[in-house]
Amino acid sequence: GFDRFYGFLGGETNQWYPDLVEDNHFIDQPYGPEAGYHLSKDLADQAIQMLRDQKASNPSKPWYMWYNPGANHAPLHAPKEYIDKYKGMFDDGYEAYREWVLERMIERGVLPEGTEMTPLNPLPEEMANPADAVLPWDSLSNDEKALFARMAEAFAGFSEYTDVEIGRIIDYLEETGQIDNTLIFYAADNGTSGEGTPTGSVNENKFFNNYPDDIKENMEYLDRMGSVDTYNHIPTGWAAAFSTPFQMFKRYSQFSGGTCDPLVISWPKDIKARGEIRHQYHHSCDIAATILDVCGLEMPDVYRGFEQYPLSGISMRYSFDTAPDAPTQKERQYYAMFSTRGIWENGWK
Repeated sequence: GFDRFYGFLGGETNQWYPDLVEDNHFIDQPYGPEAGYHLSKDLADQAIQMLRDQKASNPSKPWYMWYNPGANHAPLHAPKEYIDKYKGMFDDGYEAYREWVLERMIERGVLPEGTEMTPLNPLPEEMANPADAVLPWDSLSNDEKALFARMAEAFAGFSEYTDVEIGRIIDYLEETGQIDNTLIFYAADNGTSGEGTPTGSVNENKFFNNYPDDIKENMEYLDRMGSVDTYNHIPTGWAAAFSTPFQMFKRYSQFSGGTCDPLVISWPKDIKARGEIRHQYHHSCDIAATILDVCGLEMPDVYRGFEQYPLSGISMRYSFDTAPDAPTQKERQYYAMFSTRGIWENGWK
C-alpha cells in the first residue's frame, strides 16, 4: 500500500464535483468550480504538496508516486478557454482527421512507410454491436456535425489541460533538483472509449440507463460542452479516430485500438536518448518490473508473511538506449475485457 492517497476510487468521477477520498476517508472538495476548482488542478496541487512534504521530512528517502488524473475518461470536463483553443479544428470530421493523423505519424517515424488505414466499421454485420457503429461524417446533419465537432474540442481541451497540470509537477521536480534522477512513465490505460455511442452524449448517464440521446436536446448544450452543466462523452467516430490507425476502441481486446497506447519514459540521469522513438512491444505490467530493475531490487516470494504472485511483466530497461527497432525481449501478452480476448506472441496477435 501507499503512505498517502488523494483522489477518487471509481472508474470515473465528475471533474467539477468529484467524489474525493483522502487517505482512508471521504472528504468535501476544498472549493467549488465558481472559485476555479477542477480535479486536475486539485490533484496536481496535492501531488506537489506530498512531494514537498517528503523533501522536507526525509529528503534522502526515495519516493514513488502513482498519479492518476480523470483524463481523458468521460466526463470530458475542462475550462472553457482550453476547449475554445480547438474551435474549428475538428470541423472536417473524423474520417479526415484519421488521414491527417496517419500522415503525421508516418512523417515522425511513429509508424512505418506504407502503413494503411483500417476501416471505421471493421466487424462483420452479424458480430457488430449497433451501439459501437460509426456514422459516416457526410451522412450527418449540420447540427450533428457542429455538435460532434464540439465534443471533440472538449476532449482535446481536457487532454491539454491535464498535460498543463502535470507539467506543474514536472516544474516542481526541476525547481527542486529532483528531475534528473526521477524515472517518469507517462501513458494512458487503454484505447479511446467508445461508450459514447454513435451520437455522443451531453450526459453519459443516459447511456448507462438506456435513455436515448436527442440531437435537438443536446444542441442546447453546444456552448456549454465540458462545463458543470454536462457529463459529456464523444461519439464512436472520434473514439476510432483518436485510436488511429488501429481498429475499434476500448473494450475490444482483440484489436490494437482497444489496447494500444503511447508510453513516454523520462530519466535524464540514465537515459542518454532524447526525444527518440522505440518500437519494442511492451505492456503496462512491464512498468513494475522496470522500476524494480532500475532500483536493483528483486520481487520477493514472500512479503511480510504473505506469499506473492509471480511478477507477470519484464523489464523495459534494455530499450532505454538500444536501437529503435531492436528486437523486443517480451514474448507474449494476454488481453481480456468483458467478452473480448486477445493474445500477442512474438509479433503475432
